[in-house]
Amino acid sequence: MMLARFIRGTPRRLLATKSLRYSLNMNSRTYTTSSIHNQHDEEHDEAEDESSATKEDVELEVKDPQLIFEGVIKKLTDKLDGDYMLFPKEIYFLLGAPGAGKGTMTQNIMRERGLTAKPIVTSDLLDSPEMRKLKDTGHLISDKQVVELVFNQLLKPEYENGVIVDGFPRTVIQAHCVSYLYDMMQQLRRDAKQTIGSEKYPRPVFRITVLFVDEQVSVRRQLARGRHVRARNKVAIETGIGPLHEERATDDDEEAARQRYKFFRDSIYESLKLLQQKFDYNFIDASGDVQQVSKNVIAEFAYQSSVELAKETFDMVAQVTPAEDVIIHARQQLVKRLDMYQTLHAELFKQMLHIIKFDFLNIIKRQALSGVAIVRSENQIFNDPLALDMVLDILTERGYHVVLDYERKTTPISYDPITHDLTCETKKLFHFEIQFSKPRIR
Repeated sequence: MMLARFIRGTPRRLLATKSLRYSLNMNSRTYTTSSIHNQHDEEHDEAEDESSATKEDVELEVKDPQLIFEGVIKKLTDKLDGDYMLFPKEIYFLLGAPGAGKGTMTQNIMRERGLTAKPIVTSDLLDSPEMRKLKDTGHLISDKQVVELVFNQLLKPEYENGVIVDGFPRTVIQAHCVSYLYDMMQQLRRDAKQTIGSEKYPRPVFRITVLFVDEQVSVRRQLARGRHVRARNKVAIETGIGPLHEERATDDDEEAARQRYKFFRDSIYESLKLLQQKFDYNFIDASGDVQQVSKNVIAEFAYQSSVELAKETFDMVAQVTPAEDVIIHARQQLVKRLDMYQTLHAELFKQMLHIIKFDFLNIIKRQALSGVAIVRSENQIFNDPLALDMVLDILTERGYHVVLDYERKTTPISYDPITHDLTCETKKLFHFEIQFSKPRIR
């Protein structure tokens, strides 16, 4: 999400250098892209010195998360060549133990968060022809390659409004790169304020979600999946109908399934420990049935203004009492008010009951089949807020749902033919919309 066009006269490369200098200060060691972006302007002999770096230096750089991040961002910046580097505003990093049901729960998360773009599945990225060729020649896929693959996908326009990233980050290095990406997006947002294009840089929202099951459940589900896949493939082979599904070696061997679970548990522990200190973190027990786990996921991903709004915005809107706080003790408060009316305002209370019985109920009974009645009243007793409260509370206690509105009605009452002055009287016309359960006729 790096500004690639000019902002306040600052070229894309210089802005990238500035932003990364701010965002990559870690401990006592600082890396910036200044040296990276300016290498093309250095003397040729310096480039030759760099090209003669030892294997040990290369390995050290590959294992350094800051250098990996800088290298990936530089490569992506050069690739865009003048376009904005826009990462999604909302990124949901989803990790799950084998057999946790990530595929099923992904759909629930997408529905709850209003995501329409297809999830980025890391294992699919690593199964591309290019990656398979590397693996076939005995090469290991490095953290840098994984980070570059994921970041490159995140820049696609279809992910602008948010995306789930499945199976990333899996290592401490990858976790650091996620943290650096967030810092960079925050810094670019600050730098872009009050500039052209600032609306392209909303506050980033990163959420880490882990679907967890214990080893016993994981192994049982992996083996069950294997049996299910083999049965489906057998039918497909015998009938020639339907596709063949992948049969994993771990789905047919209990010990292999246990090793797969242990690898997941051991490999992500440190990365999760790093990320949960910085980002909103959801640890969801996925050991129940699909309905129960779905319920847990929906509860975790319900809208949370304190998480999604900027702090300044949240502090302002928080002045309004949320609906759940208004209704939480509404029944108890209703009972308390009715008793108070009878004790402290008995005469007015009796008067309101009389009005309801003779002015309201006749209209309500005529509308019994429709389930809604409109009562309009010019009775000026309703100018007393306490009288209004009594009517609303009495009807509510009796099982009606009431919506109150009023309008001002102006009526001429006298006219002076000499001065042509018109004297008017303004009264309130009260509207009570009363809803109730209607009978089923057919």
